[in-house]
Amino acid sequence: MAKKKSPILKIFILFILIETVLVFVSNGFNKELQIGFDNGKFVLRNIQSHYDLQEKITEEFQIDEHYRQTGETPEIYGSNKTYEFFKNIFGKATAIGTFQLLRMLFIVDIMLLFIALLIKKKLLKRPSQPQILFEMIYTALKQFVIETLGKERVHFTPYIMTLFLFIWVCNVVGMIPIPGFIEPTRNLNVPLGLGVFAVAIVHITALKVKGVWGHLKNYVNPVKNPLFLLDIIGELSKIVSISFRLFGNVLGGAIIILVVSSLVSYVVFPVGLNLFFGLFVGTIQAFVFTMLALTYIGVEISE
Repeated sequence: MAKKKSPILKIFILFILIETVLVFVSNGFNKELQIGFDNGKFVLRNIQSHYDLQEKITEEFQIDEHYRQTGETPEIYGSNKTYEFFKNIFGKATAIGTFQLLRMLFIVDIMLLFIALLIKKKLLKRPSQPQILFEMIYTALKQFVIETLGKERVHFTPYIMTLFLFIWVCNVVGMIPIPGFIEPTRNLNVPLGLGVFAVAIVHITALKVKGVWGHLKNYVNPVKNPLFLLDIIGELSKIVSISFRLFGNVLGGAIIILVVSSLVSYVVFPVGLNLFFGLFVGTIQAFVFTMLALTYIGVEISE
């Protein structure tokens, strides 16, 4: 007896068929299917369109440079005043990009708060599936903390859990099919800020465990450690290493998705790319960043 296809598979196949038909009807990128109203009349027609991959990349990843090249006057939500406000604070070269970044960080924070409140409200003795998932993640990270730092420092688990969830949500939020939704971590400022924060936590913890002089003597004592400058550079390189690893993987994935999608007219293949770079790579990079931050703490306090 043949198995029935699941509803999700049917929806996926229907989506692919509709997308394929639309691409062929619109002649790839030469024409664009226009659906809407024109002079009070409903229209469904093909209109001539222009597609330039380099322009698309610039618009997607350097929005302020795109406006500079096109000579257009940018607006934020149709408001010149909002644009002027951001331009006066952050400068003309980064006004739109900064607004997009701050908007996405705000959305990520709201999502995390909503998830936390929802889980807290729905805590049950017989846990639901979402509760089981988060308890599994928390338990796994707690075990990593115990193995790296010891049972007496299990209180680091909430910090590690928060760091992992924040980076993970930032990495996968770009998969949501809403215009304007981008991964905050593909902007260097976010990974760099996370890297500075992670290394700062390392040294704050070391100061508490070893004391001020016990920690600083490795960096400011040229008699016992004549290569102390290299140690200082090594600490700064941790920030660069942990930040650029996350930034490069997320940005590279987004560029690959855009380029390959344009080559196949956004049919079939981009779905797999989004799942791979958005979900799989996004999860791996969040885990790697978190484990590196935890390892840095463990190495520093054990010396």
